[in-house]
Amino acid sequence: METDEKRKRPRRNFTDEFKASAVALVLKEGKSVAQVARDLDLTPSAFGKWVEQARADAGKSTRG
Repeated sequence: METDEKRKRPRRNFTDEFKASAVALVLKEGKSVAQVARDLDLTPSAFGKWVEQARADAGKSTRG
């Protein structure tokens, strides 16, 4: 049986430009976080954090 450690995805680094383009698909084109995450092979939780940060930076965060 494989351990959790062997199944982990290697950590990847993304440029600010890539993140901005991906977030724009959600904020400007109205696509869902889940759909964009699947299309770009991103984890939905990490990508959701990018989107929330972009909303917070724009003063439109849904968080308290």
